[in-house]
Amino acid sequence: MSAVPARTPALAPIPRKSRTMRKLSLVKPMMKPIVSPIAQAIPVGVPQGRASSRTFLFVIIGMIVAGMMSLLYVNTLAAQASFQKHALQIQLSQMTAEEQRIASTVAAGESPGNLIITAQNMGMVPAQTPVFLRLSDREILGKPVVAVAPAVPVAPVVPAAPVVPVAQ
Repeated sequence: MSAVPARTPALAPIPRKSRTMRKLSLVKPMMKPIVSPIAQAIPVGVPQGRASSRTFLFVIIGMIVAGMMSLLYVNTLAAQASFQKHALQIQLSQMTAEEQRIASTVAAGESPGNLIITAQNMGMVPAQTPVFLRLSDREILGKPVVAVAPAVPVAPVVPAAPVVPVAQ
């Protein structure tokens, strides 16, 4: 035997319209004073006809064209920014190479060997007794003695060119 009854059960009776209309007539007058002034205050005109299919088509095509043009504009700006970024990266790498070349030239010029050669070319001679100056109280430490040039003049030494890596 199945669990489904042989006939369908009776449904509850459908309420009459007069009862529903009476309930709505009670609600409607109460809502009307509230909604009416608000609806009248909004200056919106509702169109009274239908747009033709041609007008609808022009509006849709216009929206698509405007969207495509805006995408094209954004992509053009992005490509332009990419080219500028690339140019700035090349400029940065060139400036970094130039900075490294200058730093190596300065380091080669500051080396003790190059300083001695430059001093000899200027006619300077090394001191026999070093003297120091203490800056805190301006006191001279040691006894200053005049340096004497050697009897045999030293030929000026030509400094060797510093080794500088060539940027490629």
